[in-house]
Amino acid sequence: MSAMQVARASGVEADFAGATRVRWTQVAPTLLIVWIVSMFDKANMSIVQNNQDFLNQIGLNGQQAKIGLLSTGLLLAYGLGAPLWGFLLGRIGARRTAALSLVVWGVTSVWSGLAAGYGSLLWSRIILGLGEAALYPCTLTLVANWFALKERGRATAFWWIGTMIGPMIMGIVVTFLIVQLGWRGQFYAIGVLAVILPLPMMWYLVRERPAEHPSVNAAEVDLVEAGALERNEEAPGRIARAQARRWFGNARYWLAAAAIAANNIMYWGWSIWLPTYLRTERGFSFSVSGYLTFVIFGFAVATILVFGHLSDRIFRRAPLAGAGWLCGAALLLGSALAPTPAWSVVLATCALCSQQVGISCGEMLMHSVVPSNEMGISQGTRALIQSVLGALSPFIIGLIVQLTGSFIGAFAILSLAIVVSASCMVKLALDGY
Repeated sequence: MSAMQVARASGVEADFAGATRVRWTQVAPTLLIVWIVSMFDKANMSIVQNNQDFLNQIGLNGQQAKIGLLSTGLLLAYGLGAPLWGFLLGRIGARRTAALSLVVWGVTSVWSGLAAGYGSLLWSRIILGLGEAALYPCTLTLVANWFALKERGRATAFWWIGTMIGPMIMGIVVTFLIVQLGWRGQFYAIGVLAVILPLPMMWYLVRERPAEHPSVNAAEVDLVEAGALERNEEAPGRIARAQARRWFGNARYWLAAAAIAANNIMYWGWSIWLPTYLRTERGFSFSVSGYLTFVIFGFAVATILVFGHLSDRIFRRAPLAGAGWLCGAALLLGSALAPTPAWSVVLATCALCSQQVGISCGEMLMHSVVPSNEMGISQGTRALIQSVLGALSPFIIGLIVQLTGSFIGAFAILSLAIVVSASCMVKLALDGY
């Protein structure tokens, strides 16, 4: 067997001498920026809803359920729109689909700033959710098209940290923008950002596949094609290649999708209400609660990068995901029961880090159970399920807090959700994933 054949069988990048690295220098950074900006658009409401001018002008004082519905509406639309974007992706490609999606983000963010009342604001958030629904099918398709299977843990970690960097920076940036420009001004600024940064990057730095990119050489194309799931003899799990060709009848796909969906219940219920919890339950000021969000999500970024690299090394993602979710559930409940604000913040930080081990490895599992040519439709369907379930969470958490006056019951429900996620990993772990 030649050196090139060995490399093709193993998918090891180092064996492809002289391969360009466009996938790491242009495609991966573009996906990272897209996800950072998307989290600004989605999660900024967690800060805005604590601004008194916003509450007064939109008439939301003491209306936690209606506040939660602003995020619930966005996430429901996010889920319902994902299969439609997945269908469009199959016609025009991931790059063009993502670019069109970004235009919608920018327009609807400005609309949010112009909203004169609750109804207009709610509709702007719903249409924003429809626009952002292209994210999962586009991202996973581009990762599958551009990275060998043995690189996809690191590649997934690279864009997935955007889901943490976004809220991390958002806590500081949105707080600063509200103080300087008012709550309407921060919506305008974020809308402009979507159009002037990730949109040009997606259009000029990314192509649908490596062979279409002018800066990619033949060695990089060979590296990616040789490392595909369908050609990789070292792919984790005892899944036959014939089983990998279809996603709809694949039980392993549905287990991974169910785990990610349950995780979404925890993540959106927790992240949307975290600043409010820190301010009302733990006594931190508006500004401090926003800055603490930065610190908490910052630790999660480091965790994702470490475990993304580790999962590629050991090529076993299900056990890591299950352990992360179980630890996250225990720590989250501990945060709600902690005797002091300081301990609550420490445990909340550890809970998010553990939960992110679970979800980042869960995302990586999709590349082991779904072939590249079915990423668009399979991930659109998955996004529908996870977003619909996650969408209910901010509203339900707001309603529980409004009725009970406490976050303890709410946190208990969120902890239970990721216990369900962990249970979905048992079968996958036993199958060698």
